[in-house]
Amino acid sequence: MDFAAKLKAKAAESGQQTIQGKSNTPKPSDAVKADSKEGLAAMLGARAKETKQKAVITQAPKNNSVKKAGDLNALSDALKQAKQTREDERGAMVVDFPTAAVKAWSFSTLKKFENCQWAVKLGKVDKIAVDSGEAAQRGTVIHDGCEAWVRGDVEELPADNRTKFDQFSADFSSLRDDYREGKITMEENWGIRKDWSPCDWDDDELWGRAKLDVFIRENENSCRIIDYKTGQKFGNEMKHADQGLSYALHTMHRFPEIDVFKVEFWYLDDGTKMVRTFNRRQLGMLLLRYHNRAKKLTTTKDFIPTANAHTCRFCEYGCNTNRDGKAYGNGACGFDHYRGLDVA
Repeated sequence: MDFAAKLKAKAAESGQQTIQGKSNTPKPSDAVKADSKEGLAAMLGARAKETKQKAVITQAPKNNSVKKAGDLNALSDALKQAKQTREDERGAMVVDFPTAAVKAWSFSTLKKFENCQWAVKLGKVDKIAVDSGEAAQRGTVIHDGCEAWVRGDVEELPADNRTKFDQFSADFSSLRDDYREGKITMEENWGIRKDWSPCDWDDDELWGRAKLDVFIRENENSCRIIDYKTGQKFGNEMKHADQGLSYALHTMHRFPEIDVFKVEFWYLDDGTKMVRTFNRRQLGMLLLRYHNRAKKLTTTKDFIPTANAHTCRFCEYGCNTNRDGKAYGNGACGFDHYRGLDVA
């Protein structure tokens, strides 16, 4: 028996009417056509009864319940409802956090925690001191020197053979002028509570810290946040953009009247800038995710090490050394990836 014969036999057993695409259903060309719109509606209604489906609605209901954007009252109500929803979400963030080892976060601590929780435990819980590396020491000197120059305390910027201050000469001159006019503040200790309300670092409810290199109030609605960076820009763009978001979120809650937040990173060794701009609506959408990241840090009791070649390479508690045998860390971490390895 060939394949077609088998199909016909199977169809006969099951009572099917269609074999290989053939059907008793009329072809489109054989279908009865309606001679008017009313006739088409009648045909559709009859067809719906046959198939037990709801009849097709040919006209929209007169009392349409859909609110149109042109209805200003409805639009106003919708905006109020959206605002209330955002406030409810913020209120939901403020709950009684369980007692944890780290009570307050900063951007640097948050990034370290997300890189390796154990490193935060060694520093914030065990209080194991570390020595600042050469790069960190150089960065501190240059930051302090830039601040002193803008204030007018020194006559020269802290240049060395790696900095490219000539690319920022006009920018720093503008900063000094703005400082003299009282438009900018520098190195202020900004804090927030768990509900993101602003506070000082000595507040009993301090939950988050930030220190901005430069804050400029441009006008009633906008501001600039400037952060000096030593070292290379390449490979650090995402980290620094995340840092800028942290600064913008702090600023948003400290200055509720500001709507536009421009964050600038000045790469003093590269002679370049990276600029990110946020508005209040964008920050409101990003707030909950950032809040939950910080909440995880400040509610963690069991710190989990993440030992691998990447996280341990330059860890201040690790055992890795450079080619000259100089250690990057103090070797305090018992989970270090490089412990016991003969690495040149």
